[in-house]
Amino acid sequence: MNYGLYLSASGALANMFRQDLYANNLANMNTIGFKPDIAVMRHRLPERLESPGTFASSSVDPQLMLERLGGGVFGHPTRISMAQGDLMETGRDLDVALQGEGFLVISPDGDPDEQNLRLTRDGRMTLDAEGRLALSTNGMIVLDVNNLPITLDRSAKIHINEVGEVTQNERVIAKLRITQPRDPSRLRKVGHSLLRLDDNSADALTPAGGRLLQGHLETSATDPIMTLNAMISATKAMQSNATMMQYHDQIIGLTVNTFGRIS
Repeated sequence: MNYGLYLSASGALANMFRQDLYANNLANMNTIGFKPDIAVMRHRLPERLESPGTFASSSVDPQLMLERLGGGVFGHPTRISMAQGDLMETGRDLDVALQGEGFLVISPDGDPDEQNLRLTRDGRMTLDAEGRLALSTNGMIVLDVNNLPITLDRSAKIHINEVGEVTQNERVIAKLRITQPRDPSRLRKVGHSLLRLDDNSADALTPAGGRLLQGHLETSATDPIMTLNAMISATKAMQSNATMMQYHDQIIGLTVNTFGRIS
């Protein structure tokens, strides 16, 4: 099989992956608190170097022409951009935006178990039927610094200061937990602008230094112009690789037909 066909195929697949990633970022350009994904490509070593036990590597010249071409490219696990989104003023007392690093901590049912905790930058909150502070989008319970639900009085005005202290009737009721992972590369998306850690150990999170702004929301961190340009670039690269695959196929066909007639 033509070695160049494999290289072109790997390039086409990698750029199709980039297209899908950028399309998802663009689709979420209006999603509150959305953090875009970053496409990471990795150069692949030639097969002889990638799997040395399969070949007699000690007797094969590593400077062969085909090996100088490399083994192609493939998509690496994506990273999540921590870029700050623009802040939008809403005037609602239960809307909060994080400026700087950090995430709000939530739980599907208010359970403080670390396995159930989720992180989000979506600060659209409300009070549920029991008066607990919850996300207005999915009803998940917002937790305080002790990993407990925050119960408030519906009839009293709510004030949330920069460090997350929730005050009613001039009394601090609770303090929102604002945290960040020690290793951001361990964050995984679970949908609806929610994230979790691939290892939910208690020491994986640390207090964050970001500040809260009441009456504001953080918009999507997706840059539509840059993302659209990157998507166009990925499309052109994919089409170029697909064209090269056609050339390789034509060369293989000519070779087989020519040698077939000669024999």
